[in-house]
Amino acid sequence: MPWTCSPPTSASRPPQDVYQQHSARLPQATPAQIFTAVQTDGLFRDGSLQIADHHAAGGNTTYVYQFDYAPAEDLYALGATHCAELPFLFDTFDAYPDSPVLAGAGDAQRVLGREFATVVAEFVTAGKIRDWLPYVPATAARIRRFG
Repeated sequence: MPWTCSPPTSASRPPQDVYQQHSARLPQATPAQIFTAVQTDGLFRDGSLQIADHHAAGGNTTYVYQFDYAPAEDLYALGATHCAELPFLFDTFDAYPDSPVLAGAGDAQRVLGREFATVVAEFVTAGKIRDWLPYVPATAARIRRFG
């Protein structure tokens, strides 16, 4: 059954509109970086938001986060990568000393990790998160960003 409550995904909009949206959000980006952002949304973000929209529209309390951490010393121009939040969540930075994703990780990253882990633990133990309004379908303002 198709998702009827979700916003249009990148795949359902004219390509020039998708490109312009990402270009406006990333004014210093090269065309290759914009293409990467479009692909990232298509692979990770769009489907996740469809699921969140579906659950929230069904009356379920839903929380959505986006982890945008990108290393300051980003020699390979990786930006924010898939699963980068895991060392933050579990405070396992030292287990990946040569990881380009965690290059330059220090006190600020550990603070971000504690903030993120606290929010996750609060949700797991209480089923809700204080100071964070539940997600409303197609409402990006209710997405909590870490990074």
